[in-house]
Amino acid sequence: MLWNRLRRAQEDEMAERRTPTALPGLGASLRRNLPFFAIELVVVFVGVYLAFLLGNRQAAEREQDVALKYREVLICDFELLVSFLHDQLEELRPHIQVVREIDEGLQPDIPLGEFYYLYDDRVLQAAFDSQNFESLDSRLVQAVVRGRILLRSLEQYVDRLNAFTTATLAPMERDGDRRYYDDEGDLLPHLEAYPRLIRRAARVNAGLQNILRGEALFSLHIETMGFDLEDLVGFDADDPGTPEALKDAVTRAIELARFDLEDPCSRGFASLREP
Repeated sequence: MLWNRLRRAQEDEMAERRTPTALPGLGASLRRNLPFFAIELVVVFVGVYLAFLLGNRQAAEREQDVALKYREVLICDFELLVSFLHDQLEELRPHIQVVREIDEGLQPDIPLGEFYYLYDDRVLQAAFDSQNFESLDSRLVQAVVRGRILLRSLEQYVDRLNAFTTATLAPMERDGDRRYYDDEGDLLPHLEAYPRLIRRAARVNAGLQNILRGEALFSLHIETMGFDLEDLVGFDADDPGTPEALKDAVTRAIELARFDLEDPCSRGFASLREP
């Protein structure tokens, strides 16, 4: 019996040696430092959140800068197109006058001329294929899309006019057969396409210029100056409630859309954003 009690006492003493004793005051230390741990956690969370916001803001600013440059490139491209269309319409003026005389019952000679269509819109096509196209206002997109349709129509009319000149007028000029009218003073049947093509080409050209200058370029200038086209809904320059900044922007956009046809893209991009 005595031996057994001694053995158990020895085993209990060895078990106590193997069991680690609790650090004195650990619970009190944790409770005392818990607020500091919470503050550090909040600081880390806020720091990560602010970094996330800053990254988003920088990305948005980069996208806005790219979109701004995209609009500026489109402005220059549209100005070049309007200048080209203006020159082409001037080349049509003598033919437009001849058509007017025909409509008045006169019998003018039909001038032999070569019509041209040299505008290369690969820049515009590349712009439309860019993701920056999404940055344009929907009404501006509609104006540009209608403009592209008219541009294709104008190209077809010019091609037909050139084909008419080559196949009909040129042989008459070469053979010395300059008879354009019948005994009643009406155009001969094979020449009736001439006034129709001249009218349509001139009408499409003028309409395309109006769309580009009155809608596309005006809208691009408004957006480049930092205004949304929705701000123009119900715009009234005489309304005292209309912001002065918006009135100045509209006036400036109208002025910029009337650029120098002889010198397109001559203004620096920075000047386009001046109020």
